[in-house]
Amino acid sequence: MNYMQKAENRQPGTVLIADDELDDLRFTQRVVATVCPELCVRSVMSGEDLIGYLEEKKRFSNRSDFPYPTFVLLDLRMPGMRGFDVLRWLRDHPPHNVLPVVVLTVSGESVVVNRAYELGARSFLTKPIRPDDLKEIMARLPEWLEQAPAPANRG
Repeated sequence: MNYMQKAENRQPGTVLIADDELDDLRFTQRVVATVCPELCVRSVMSGEDLIGYLEEKKRFSNRSDFPYPTFVLLDLRMPGMRGFDVLRWLRDHPPHNVLPVVVLTVSGESVVVNRAYELGARSFLTKPIRPDDLKEIMARLPEWLEQAPAPANRG
């Protein structure tokens, strides 16, 4: 499927959350659904499932149930295929290499942040400790995505 066909299958306002911590995943889903009710929220718990979702593999083969995302919220610390591996895969697999990825993870160390941006992340957010802080961050997310510069050539 070429890029134009992927774009046609993309439903505006779909966020795909990838996080292996069930409590974090559920909380992020609720916050996004609350502060951005116009977004369709889907989730996966591994890097492998994220790629399966994008590639319409196995249980993700029905685009009506699993619409192509407008952007991805990606945790870096997942077992198996980690977040950095997912970013690398996205960069190397058109048309997915233009999909905006917002990293939402625990570590805010500069080496982690820089590596995420080098691999094509559009934005980087550190998971806040207080639930209200996550609500505040998520409320601004659609605006940030609109204003974020287009990804650089990742070839």
